[in-house]
Amino acid sequence: MSWEALSALASLASAVIVLVAALAAVLQLRHLRLANQLHSYLELSRVTQSREMIEARRYLQSQDFGDPETLRAATTPELDRRIATIAIHYQEVARLLNRGVLDQELFGAYFDMTPRVWKQLEPVAAVIRERAGSPIWIDIEYLVYRGEKRRLLQTYLNHYPEEFVRQSKLERFIPGARRREEPQPETPAPHLTSPR
Repeated sequence: MSWEALSALASLASAVIVLVAALAAVLQLRHLRLANQLHSYLELSRVTQSREMIEARRYLQSQDFGDPETLRAATTPELDRRIATIAIHYQEVARLLNRGVLDQELFGAYFDMTPRVWKQLEPVAAVIRERAGSPIWIDIEYLVYRGEKRRLLQTYLNHYPEEFVRQSKLERFIPGARRREEPQPETPAPHLTSPR
């Protein structure tokens, strides 16, 4: 075997080794990302089920911040700690979802919960924003604005057999729910007659 052939073979072997190493690195990064997502999911679940967060949710649900007296009591002289607890939690999660740090599908429940929480927090946010002169809790509001719930639910539906989706009668909960986007039938072009 000539030196040229041996050199070419060594170059080819080196390229194969580099390719295999690159593929292994990509797989390791993917597993690392999944591990981080799982850790985040478990940590957020722990926080969501904590005694402090449960108390904050109950408090928030029991208040009518449309009433000026209730709103004043919750924001004066300082913001009620229970409101701060739930707002800070949702702000942090919303920021991570809005920036693409958290997986949209795995944390999809927040797309369902956040609009309800924002509806309750919005009057409080208006008072705090006016007082602070800054757009506090903007990521919560933006997550609601993005309105990803329907798109995510449609994505979830694609994971289930079409027969199940049809039998589950999800139309009641998700208007227009169907497993996959059905192609629209083509309308034949009208026949044109040329004037004579």
